[in-house]
Amino acid sequence: MVEAPSALAHGRSEQMNQELNATTPDWLSIGVPIKVEPSGPVAQDGAAFRSRSGGATNSGNRVQIPARGIEIRVDYVIDYTGNNEAGTGSSLSPDGTRLIVNSGPSSHLYEILPNGESREVPIQLPHVTYDAGRKGYLRGWSWADNQTLVGYAEIDDDTGHEIVECRIYVYHMNARVLSRLDLSALHLPARAWLEVTKVGSDLNHLKIIVGDSEFTVKADLKTSPKIEKKETDVPKTTAPLATPKQSAPKAPEAKPATTSEEPASTSWLVWFIVIAAVTGLLWLVVKKRK
Repeated sequence: MVEAPSALAHGRSEQMNQELNATTPDWLSIGVPIKVEPSGPVAQDGAAFRSRSGGATNSGNRVQIPARGIEIRVDYVIDYTGNNEAGTGSSLSPDGTRLIVNSGPSSHLYEILPNGESREVPIQLPHVTYDAGRKGYLRGWSWADNQTLVGYAEIDDDTGHEIVECRIYVYHMNARVLSRLDLSALHLPARAWLEVTKVGSDLNHLKIIVGDSEFTVKADLKTSPKIEKKETDVPKTTAPLATPKQSAPKAPEAKPATTSEEPASTSWLVWFIVIAAVTGLLWLVVKKRK
């Protein structure tokens, strides 16, 4: 198998390590990997597949759209592999209104106006793979449809001197979801260099190159991506802490039965009247005797 030279051939700097180990930005979501399977019989009609370049070609600092007689000059170095059919340097969207131009891990977006003029417009793309496993820089973006991009990443060893894996990613621009293609069902050789060259018009098939061989695979790029749950979103399985039981409210303590104050007062009043009456009678008796 042919291995592409590593873009980090001189080792990783501290800045690169920080970039590769950065957390996923708030504006980006990581999607569940998209399963890729060997394809059964598919139409071999060339019209069923669209090249990643979309008809754009490029050299070191120029992009051409021959069908429309458009040429764009840039002040940076465009990716160039010598075989522009793969579209690693530039890619025109299917509707012909947007052109993406790649320069290493950086990408530029140009709006193509009806009169053939162009202007660069801002674009926000994921810079790093961000998903599980070793991290790498994303590059080589091209249009699958007018809102979906396909790119790849070279995953290097810790020194940055050797490629240990090549991956393919899909970015859904509207949903801002980055999904990795799960190639495990293809049983590819370890460290095999691979690249997407064409995308099926149904967004369910891809043509990929592995080494010197090209073949067709199935991959659903059309369905809305499913988002991987973040660790903080996963329900905890540990039992909740036990909260102290609250004792039932105590019933008011019954006061011991005592003689009511009201009956006691009434008894003294009766005795007072009786004594006063007796005293009065005795006084009258004594007075008559005198």
